Amino acid sequence: MDDDHGSWHFAVQVHGLDGQRQRVRQGGYADPEEAQAAGRALAAADRDGAGAGCTLGQWLARWLAGKDALRPSTRQGYATHIRLYLIPHLGRSRLHQLTSRDVNGLLAALASRPSPTGRRLSPATVVRIHATLRTALNTAVRARLIPVNPANGAELPRPRRPHPVIWTAGRTARWQQAGERPAVAVWTEQQLAAFLAGVAQDGLYAAW
Repeated sequence: MDDDHGSWHFAVQVHGLDGQRQRVRQGGYADPEEAQAAGRALAAADRDGAGAGCTLGQWLARWLAGKDALRPSTRQGYATHIRLYLIPHLGRSRLHQLTSRDVNGLLAALASRPSPTGRRLSPATVVRIHATLRTALNTAVRARLIPVNPANGAELPRPRRPHPVIWTAGRTARWQQAGERPAVAVWTEQQLAAFLAGVAQDGLYAAW
């Protein structure tokens, strides 16, 4: 333990994900007792399984690399969630120290701040990011790196059900010119009649 600029640190030897011993030094504790307790907790976690001292970022990278049977689209989704959201927010946190409070803080931040593309994330996207984290941590539980999954029982945002709107002339023009369209839109009777007239010669007209 050592004192550095008003905060206390601990340093312990633990196993990495490769099974090799590594020195972990972590600071920011208010007093030596707190730093000592955190160091003992990490040493105890290390006795339960190799790799307990790794960061969440290190574990996510190992977890994704081991998912050999994923469909390309699923792998891409996991990789995007990890790169853009999970690692920037929690990647440096020690896996064994991750709490449900940390996970809820992540979800609240994702729901309230713009994404890297500048647009606010939808509740459904936040739910999918949480699902990626929960799945990865379930594997960590099975590997005995952590005793419980802190992502279980998280406070998830409720996706808003889109409100249907009518395809007005203005909305139709914006869709044709800029590709902008409502999440859910319905035709007027005149638009439905025009569509049916246009497919009158179609072989599947009866199905329409």
